[in-house]
Amino acid sequence: MRAARAGWLLAAALLLAAEARAGGGWTRKKKRGYAKAGLTTVSTTRYHPLSGPTIETARFRQQVFSLYAEYGLTDRLEATLNFPVFRRAAYATVTPSRGIGDPEVGLRYGLLRGAWLLVVGLSVEAPLGNPRARGFDRTDPRVFVALPTGDGEWNVWTRAALSHSLSRWPAFFTVEAGYNQRTAGFTSQYSYGAQAGYHLRKKAWLTATFRTLDNVRPPDPNRLGSIGLGEGVAYSTAGLGVSLEATRHLRLTTDWATGFGRLRNVYSGQQFTFGVAVEW
Repeated sequence: MRAARAGWLLAAALLLAAEARAGGGWTRKKKRGYAKAGLTTVSTTRYHPLSGPTIETARFRQQVFSLYAEYGLTDRLEATLNFPVFRRAAYATVTPSRGIGDPEVGLRYGLLRGAWLLVVGLSVEAPLGNPRARGFDRTDPRVFVALPTGDGEWNVWTRAALSHSLSRWPAFFTVEAGYNQRTAGFTSQYSYGAQAGYHLRKKAWLTATFRTLDNVRPPDPNRLGSIGLGEGVAYSTAGLGVSLEATRHLRLTTDWATGFGRLRNVYSGQQFTFGVAVEW
């Protein structure tokens, strides 16, 4: 089933939506840090093939437990980690696939400080997940569906983010762009997006996020059938989030996101993420 092979990708990408004041144009000061554990769930039947139009499939369900962290190496340089520690994906008629995902490790450097903040970053995504993970038919184990937990390639991401805090309002906005150099013959990608946040009564951050991922050139449709993961993936996402300040250092978060616009080689649906974050 070709659709299943790319089913987890939209959910994986939406995990990159950062919480308010994490990421963006800010970097952590030396020896200061931020860490978040999150659980993302999605359940959908809408698959978007490379050539379109939308296809209705058996219901696809996925849960991803992830870790995101930032740590200040200096007052301008920070290390980052974005790690899908555990993935579970399944259809109703097949056994689920389970396993580790592909971790992304990087560095971010603050070029500008003040009212306008500019950060540039470089990160590498390692192929620790299993690109050959499968789900087997519950009545006939000879029949299987590819449900990978990783794409089997190294990815090198270059990103930049510009943020501004409003002087009259407890609010901010961020614009960002990125380039993903793929290394296993897949078509490389570019991304762009924006986020706006508002600090409500000093207890909660409310955020709205938009992001797009697309290919730098027309993808090769022949690679989709042979490899079955990653080639030609494109989407736009919109999301809303709340980060509640439970204590001085503890945050409780919830986020909603959905895909729209030009969607290619991905599933789309309502996605929810629940998390706990610590800042020090």
